[in-house]
Amino acid sequence: MGMTLWLHTLEDRDYSKDSDDHSLMHTHADALDALCDTAHVRKLSDYFDFTDLEMNYGEDADPDDDDGDEEGTEPALDPETGYAYGINDMNWFEAAEGLATLQALHDAVAGGAIEELDDDDRDALMEELDDCITTVADTATRSGKFHLAVIE
Repeated sequence: MGMTLWLHTLEDRDYSKDSDDHSLMHTHADALDALCDTAHVRKLSDYFDFTDLEMNYGEDADPDDDDGDEEGTEPALDPETGYAYGINDMNWFEAAEGLATLQALHDAVAGGAIEELDDDDRDALMEELDDCITTVADTATRSGKFHLAVIE
């Protein structure tokens, strides 16, 4: 399995981790960031959250400490997230601000700004951006937050 992005939202302490796969957004992140520079909006990669990778593979991980009480036990899962890390461990961003980036990217990709994409990949990338726009726009109406979790 390769790297992908999952869209997570947060409203008060209501954490939504249901997400479609956004692999093309991750694959083309450098090109999308360049489009953000051109559009004068915050870069897509600024909204990436690496908490999952850092917790599972990070340098800070102590191989002798699995956070379990006994050898071979799994660390306790956070009741709000279901992961070994909590909401406060993650990086969150204002949905309204992220919406501007996503809409600018949508317009640029729709206009053929990433020339190396064939029609099928362009359509699939547009679907990923549309999915994010719909979810982030809804979250923004309630002053919520979001991030794009980088997952392997």
